Amino acid sequence: MSTCLYSRNAFKSLQIIKQKSNFLSTAVKLKKKPASNPVLISCKRTELNHYLGTHYGKLDEVPLASKGWNHSKSKNDYFTVLPIPDESAETTHSFLELGVNTKIIEAMNEYGIKAATEFQFNANQTIQRGVHTLLAAETGCGKTIAYLLPIIQALLQDNKPRELNSPRVVIVVPNRELAYQIGDTAATLCNPVGLHVKTVVGGKVKKMMLQPTFEEMDILVATPGALGKLSTVGVYKLMEVEKLVLDEADTLIDDSFIERIESLIKRMSQGQLIMVSATLPKKLPDILVPYSETMEEVLSPRLHKPLLNITQKFMRISKTLKPANLLQIVKPSKQPLLVFTNRNQTCKWLAMFLRQNGVPCSNISGDMNYAIRIEQWNQFVRGETKILSATDIGSRGLNTIQINHVLNYDFPFYAADYIHRIGRVGRLGSPDSCKVTNFITSEQEVKLVQQIELSIRKNQPLTNVDGNITNIVQKKILQKIKKEAPSVLPIG
Repeated sequence: MSTCLYSRNAFKSLQIIKQKSNFLSTAVKLKKKPASNPVLISCKRTELNHYLGTHYGKLDEVPLASKGWNHSKSKNDYFTVLPIPDESAETTHSFLELGVNTKIIEAMNEYGIKAATEFQFNANQTIQRGVHTLLAAETGCGKTIAYLLPIIQALLQDNKPRELNSPRVVIVVPNRELAYQIGDTAATLCNPVGLHVKTVVGGKVKKMMLQPTFEEMDILVATPGALGKLSTVGVYKLMEVEKLVLDEADTLIDDSFIERIESLIKRMSQGQLIMVSATLPKKLPDILVPYSETMEEVLSPRLHKPLLNITQKFMRISKTLKPANLLQIVKPSKQPLLVFTNRNQTCKWLAMFLRQNGVPCSNISGDMNYAIRIEQWNQFVRGETKILSATDIGSRGLNTIQINHVLNYDFPFYAADYIHRIGRVGRLGSPDSCKVTNFITSEQEVKLVQQIELSIRKNQPLTNVDGNITNIVQKKILQKIKKEAPSVLPIG
């Protein structure tokens, strides 16, 4: 018996040794990289470092630094995605090659825009053909210029007489800040060639309805609510609109906007539809299905990929330590810093907390009075404060080239929100050495971090990007209700 027991124990020991040997050989295989390959993901546990050029097969298990982050012992772990130089020289095109008016070229040169990117070139060619177009590319790559240039060229080629308050181009955007920003950009390009731009947002709609002004306008930039009301009462006439642009389309076709957008699309159904987004819509609403049959897509190869031109640090910390870590980052900071939170209340509290600790801070959130919100934003833009506390209202479309650091105090729940938030840095014209810092505290946040880390390690786009956040939330609520509701037995 003893000999048999000894043999069995020896066999088990040999199995364990063999398993350990296999594990170690796998680990060495994963770690062994040519010295020339730089580290792409640097981990606190260095054995989990990921090197540029590492490839995994379909059946290979990909090691993740964030794999065990739901365990209490994972607190204070971290990993950093390091920026890599883009060695592939991007093809650029002369604006003269695109037939852009020389006065417009001069206006762009003053802002340091010297040539069109490949994405802008392809967008220009597609829009000029008059087909319905979907432009989808990473944030900060110049999508506004991509659609404005062919639109302005078309307006210049067909300078026919028109009625007052009857725009030929309408650009619809989800919020007031973005409306003014795009309106200013359009005016910069249009003024030198004698075209007129009008920007309309909510806040003074009643006054505009009672005391309307009548003027020439080639391009009308507007938010959905204001445009809907003013066009319904006839202040603005939409029968001659030739091109309708939905900028930040993933937000505009979200369930929270879609009723207003459907009404506007019906009024401008005669025009060419141009949808512009940083994320590719998963599903188009019913009213856009007929357009999709002939719609052409211009997509960036970097679409839905986490940006690799910026440093991204992911910190697994306790929720109670977030305020202390926040102060540690913002107090020594001398550069403009944007802090994101998930809720309006947290946004306001964070700004107050920083002020109480001697750090001047502005804040913007969706429930804030617009006049106050725009003043807070302007304080930050003017440099009167170096810190801006914001909800996701500050993540869509705004040109934030002065910012070099984004801090996700609350990590977002959805991949689309993460893509938009980190797109506030690393933009065309942004400072060098931009970075993002992420505080990770909850199980749901860890789940998204794992998806992001996996996509970077496998060099693949994120697979769970859906801009319709309202629809996602509603589905989760319904699923929760169904799960928690008691089963109903049939009577009889």
